[in-house]
Amino acid sequence: MPQIENVIKTCLLGGGVRATVSDQSCHYFGGYYHVRIRVCADVPVSEGAFFSAAEYQDAVKRLGASVRFSRTLEKMAVPESELEDVRRHLLMSFDAHELPYLARSDFPDRFVQSEYRKALKSRAAFHR
Repeated sequence: MPQIENVIKTCLLGGGVRATVSDQSCHYFGGYYHVRIRVCADVPVSEGAFFSAAEYQDAVKRLGASVRFSRTLEKMAVPESELEDVRRHLLMSFDAHELPYLARSDFPDRFVQSEYRKALKSRAAFHR
């Protein structure tokens, strides 16, 4: 049974987007835990990310005003005595490897464009 989500910190991503980093760890079995750190941010769909006003309007129609960015960092079967070390390691790894990419000024537009392309592909596959 999942524990209550605990916000660990917030991060400032590119374009001023705020991400929430939360601990969603839970007891797994017999003194072992599933350590799960979740990073979430709502990335606004901005007109500047698109080549034309028509493409932007289509994106808003398909995606809405914002798109949810989410990453889960996790490790299974962690003994209780190692919980804090594993959490710290996962957060340090995120800060070192993913956060620099997410903090780039072009991250929001690139992410929204990627989600828009996925939406276009899923719609095309649906109509075949």
